[in-house]
Amino acid sequence: MKHSRRRASGSSAISIASDSCSSCAGACPTKMRLALLLLCSIFRTGASLQLLKLDVPSIADPRWDRLTLRCEYDLGGEDLYSVKWYKDGAEFFRYMPDSRPPGRDFPVDGVYVDVNKSDSKQVTLLGQANNRRGKVNLTGSYGCEVSSEGPSFLTIYGEANMSVAILPKQRPTIRGLRPSYEAGQTFQAECNSAASYPPAQLIFILNGKEVNKMLTKELPSVPSSEDSILSSTRQRLTLRLERHHFPGGTLTLTCQSILPGIVGAKPLERTETATMAASNQRLAQEPPRSSSFVNYPPPILIYCLLTIFGSLNRGNLAPLHV
Repeated sequence: MKHSRRRASGSSAISIASDSCSSCAGACPTKMRLALLLLCSIFRTGASLQLLKLDVPSIADPRWDRLTLRCEYDLGGEDLYSVKWYKDGAEFFRYMPDSRPPGRDFPVDGVYVDVNKSDSKQVTLLGQANNRRGKVNLTGSYGCEVSSEGPSFLTIYGEANMSVAILPKQRPTIRGLRPSYEAGQTFQAECNSAASYPPAQLIFILNGKEVNKMLTKELPSVPSSEDSILSSTRQRLTLRLERHHFPGGTLTLTCQSILPGIVGAKPLERTETATMAASNQRLAQEPPRSSSFVNYPPPILIYCLLTIFGSLNRGNLAPLHV
């Protein structure tokens, strides 16, 4: 029998079919009664066939030995015809209670099923540690399709995405940032992510704005001493500082670590600050000082000095006699 992938629907259709069935009350011809009974059965089954829960982790650890996906459903009193599992649209496991054996797997790249631990409600996938048949690749979209027996042969379907990753346990770190700088100095800072898989992507944010990639340099990643699959990402920022980099006298630098393409992995951030050196800060923030005697001689003093020097040049002053 052919199954159509659809969900239960149509309370109005159920009502119409039910009324038609009850209206016969023995008066309808036998063939018509059978057809109406079949129609009633189909609609009532469709209304009760439900997918309750599809348990697929959004993030799977590639170091796991096994991974179990679960599909919970309610047949509404009908018999089970089949349960089929798909990855990216390709069927990799099927369970049919009337077949012998009831469960069987199908070849799909990167997916290897432990058939002995799979049944009508779950499918168990092998991790790389327990698999010698090929390279495991669990990233993808997983679907569970449940079909009931005849006469309805209805089908329900659910789907969920799964990524493979090991999330970093800590925020990134910033190294090399000094407490203060003067305008005109060259500033260097290095950001290091915590160990993860896949390697993290780093972004520098200066005073709330993402830094141009031309100012950064990717450094060699550092393998983790705890696990060979993990690594840390490093990036360096080099920038000639100007006064506009210190709004209010303070520079704010943030390093953001993300795992690209991993749904559910939240960005992690570390923020540090530096101030403008005191002399530069005063020049940048303080208004010009008022005139003083030392810096700007008063006009009367200038006049006296000019008068004295002019008299000496004309010889008007009598020489001093001892």
